[in-house]
Amino acid sequence: MLIGLLALVIGLALVVWGAERFTEGAIQVAARLAVSTFLVGAVVSGFEPENLASGAAAALGGLPQIALGTVIGSTIFLLTAALGLALLIAPMAVRIPREGPVAMMLSLVLFALVLWNDGAVSRVEGVLLVVAALGLMFWLYRRSPVFHGDAEDGRPASGVKITGLLVVGAAVMVVGAELLVHGARTLLTVAGLSETFLGMVVVGMGESLEEAARMTAPARRGHPELAWGNVVGTTVVLLTFNLGVLALIRPLIADPLVLRLHAPYLVVCTLLVAGALLVLPRFGRGAGVVLVVLFAGYLGLNLRHMWQ
Repeated sequence: MLIGLLALVIGLALVVWGAERFTEGAIQVAARLAVSTFLVGAVVSGFEPENLASGAAAALGGLPQIALGTVIGSTIFLLTAALGLALLIAPMAVRIPREGPVAMMLSLVLFALVLWNDGAVSRVEGVLLVVAALGLMFWLYRRSPVFHGDAEDGRPASGVKITGLLVVGAAVMVVGAELLVHGARTLLTVAGLSETFLGMVVVGMGESLEEAARMTAPARRGHPELAWGNVVGTTVVLLTFNLGVLALIRPLIADPLVLRLHAPYLVVCTLLVAGALLVLPRFGRGAGVVLVVLFAGYLGLNLRHMWQ
């Protein structure tokens, strides 16, 4: 009990500290390369190597629902609980190109077409998803505005310092997130939960816990576009690139419950957030409450099926 509590406290502290370092590094990258902080968030923060590594291990191990959970469950957690908690702490103005939410919707359409075509993702479809991901990210690069600010201290940082901030910040966030979920994941596994529940809820949440910190830190420091870049980039990467790579490793067959519950919930959440980004000038704490309630509803629906 004491060890679990200690892991939670240390993990939370590491996630927050790592997010601050990562944010500083991302802002420095934008200033040095003269690109938008939104694009840096979409490309640097949006790339999810920990999700991909976990999903690849699950695919190779013959656990397709766990692999799909690193895509579907992680995206749902990002767009509801993680974003909602970030908004409760630091409301964010919407200062991003309209192409951002459009890219989210396009990635969602590709995801839905592939998954609901026959309830599986083949290697051929995996190739198409990876190519689509690269195309969408290049499109965002071409349409993103140029960064007009400079480093926060007025002096450009060296390449070594920037790389160090990004690598150390990301690594510390991942370690902290793993500490946060280690105890819960072990207990839930021992309890004999279904593979689908474990993949969609436990693994999905565990792989995206640091996202809340990645969004909160830049929002508090006056760079909400970096946080929104994380939302857009992560959604696009998970639904296209990561899913495509996992299918290339081993074709994925979705459980019927994934097609009836998890994938439709993902569609609703993605359309809600992307649509709101197109019309709202700002996301306040009220929006945060709505998103947290959405995750609570998703969790409640899953609890009914966790031992089935």
